[in-house]
Amino acid sequence: MMMFMKRPNPGRLPPAAQRTAAQRKLAEEARAYYEAIEGPRQAYLEAIKEPTARLHAAITAAAQPPTDVPGSDKKSLVTRADIVQILKDADPEGNGLSLRAVQKVVHDAEQTATI
Repeated sequence: MMMFMKRPNPGRLPPAAQRTAAQRKLAEEARAYYEAIEGPRQAYLEAIKEPTARLHAAITAAAQPPTDVPGSDKKSLVTRADIVQILKDADPEGNGLSLRAVQKVVHDAEQTATI
């Protein structure tokens, strides 16, 4: 029974000259695009470097345990959920950072502190 047999689909290939011309044009435009945005991207990364470092320091400080309180070595000054909510409230778009991102900032700070 030939029920499951498929006829081969030869497909429709565009003419090779047109295809290579379109590929070449796309490659040229992509290179031009990425070269054009590289300058502003670098400027942006430089502009946010200091504010990002200060925000990460504040998140890390808020996640540290309180000092001079016995038995609070596993607690933090501000809960992770409250840190996330504060960041969402401060963000004009309302996104803030996710809980996972906050935990990563704290973890990375702890790792660099132990090195």
